[in-house]
Amino acid sequence: MISSSLLARQPKTIAIVGNGPVTALDAPKIDEADLVLRFNGARACGAAGQRVDILLLNRARVYMSKRINPVALHRAEEVWVNDTEKNGQVDWLFDRECKACYLGLEATEKARKRLQKYDPFLKSNPTTGAAIVAEFLDSLTDTEFHLFGFTHQGRQHTHDWDAEKRWFADLITAGALVSHSSSGPLARRNLAGHATYCARFLEKRTKHYVFNRVLHSGEATKRRIFGVDASA
Repeated sequence: MISSSLLARQPKTIAIVGNGPVTALDAPKIDEADLVLRFNGARACGAAGQRVDILLLNRARVYMSKRINPVALHRAEEVWVNDTEKNGQVDWLFDRECKACYLGLEATEKARKRLQKYDPFLKSNPTTGAAIVAEFLDSLTDTEFHLFGFTHQGRQHTHDWDAEKRWFADLITAGALVSHSSSGPLARRNLAGHATYCARFLEKRTKHYVFNRVLHSGEATKRRIFGVDASA
């Protein structure tokens, strides 16, 4: 069971928002959930719904990436990392800026076991989405899970997208998951949303540079974040 004050509230509905397209018709449904979880770059946050209670990263180093949505990072009450604490603490600022919760390896192992029916040779590494669904199904038996933006495709060749797609389809058929995939135009940010995004992005990159490049004394961390010549 994940140690989280948010789960202790026993949410009745959780919106699990992937990074695939979400239509303007489905977007308002995300904010109606008791709890909203988004992944990694959380591209749709601020367009497909405004809320994010949990930002789930597959590695804490994603936090340092320019691809992360700074609005999602700012709004998330908790940041979960699908990794061990030892591997996850890659940045001096991370634990100071985020209320971090490290999931360890259990959620991924739970997903791997559930995927064995669809991937008998276990040749792939489960996605972070598969890992958290497996964890939630195991620990939150009285909660409804609503999926948005799940396309089960990506550039990573370490995942068996087809196996996960078939597993999710069976879960949806069985009523364990509710999938939202209405047709129509995609949800988009308005002008104010774009301005908020840009302001948060500038704030995050400036803070990241100052805290790590100027204030942090660990040369190993600087090299990992900024490169070999960081101390020059």
